[in-house]
Amino acid sequence: MMITDAHLHLPVGDAYPTLQSKKEKLLAELDENHAARCIVIADSWQETEIGTTDELTALFPRQAQSRVFVVGGISPLVQFEETLADLRRHLEQKQIVGIKLYPGHEPFCLTDARLSSVYETALQYQVPVLFHSGWEHPEYGDADAAAAVLERYPELRLVCCHCWYPQIGKCMQMLAYPNLYFDLSSVADEAEVPEQIASGVRRLTEAVPERVLFGSDSFGCSMAQHIRFLRDMHLPPETERLVFHENAGRLYQLEQGRA
Repeated sequence: MMITDAHLHLPVGDAYPTLQSKKEKLLAELDENHAARCIVIADSWQETEIGTTDELTALFPRQAQSRVFVVGGISPLVQFEETLADLRRHLEQKQIVGIKLYPGHEPFCLTDARLSSVYETALQYQVPVLFHSGWEHPEYGDADAAAAVLERYPELRLVCCHCWYPQIGKCMQMLAYPNLYFDLSSVADEAEVPEQIASGVRRLTEAVPERVLFGSDSFGCSMAQHIRFLRDMHLPPETERLVFHENAGRLYQLEQGRA
C-alpha cells in the first residue's frame, strides 16, 4: 500500500538544531514508515522552528527530488502583502502545491476580508487552501466560516486540517460542498483513540472516500500511530488506496509535475 502523508512539519527541539538535521530526520521518518512521499507545511511566521516557505522550498527543491512537496504558509496578521507576493513567486515557479492558513492558532477568521486575495491567488494557480481547525479557539476556523468561504468561492478547493477535532461529526454536516476535503492529521493523537473519533472517521470515509486524506501531523504526532489507526479500521482496499495515497496525489496534482 502506497502512503502519502499529506500533513506534516519539520521536527523541532534541541535534537535538530539545523534545517539540514530536520530534513534528514523527516526523510528518515518517511523511510521508517514506508511512506512514498509527503507534504511538508510551512509556518506563517518568519520566526519559527518548522520552517518558512522560503526555507522549505530551498530545503526541498523540486528540481532535485520528487518525494517531498511544500505547502506555503501565510497570516493576515504579519507581513501579509510581502508574504503573499512571495507565495505568488513560489507558485509561479511551481515550488509549492498549496497555501496554509492557521485560524485558531492565530486570532483571525477564515472569512477575514484580507484573505480574499489568498483565495483568489489559490484559484488563479489552481492550488488548494488548507486551514487549521479544532482545539483552541475553534470558532476562527469553524464549519460556518468554511461554508461562507466556499459559497463565495465555489471553485476553491479547501482542506479542513484535523477535521474539527474533537468534533469530527461537523465534517458530516459539510458534505454538500464538493470542494471541501478532510485531512486526518492529529485525529489519532491519543494512544487509545476514543470511539466517537474512530466512528466519525469511519462514517466520513464511507461517505466521501474521494475527499479524505491521510495525514499524521508528524512531528507533533506519531506517523506510525496514524498509519496503524487507519489500517486497523479495515477499510475496503479501494478506500484505503484513495485515503492513503491517491486523493493527495489528485488534490495536489503531485503526478502532473506541478511542483
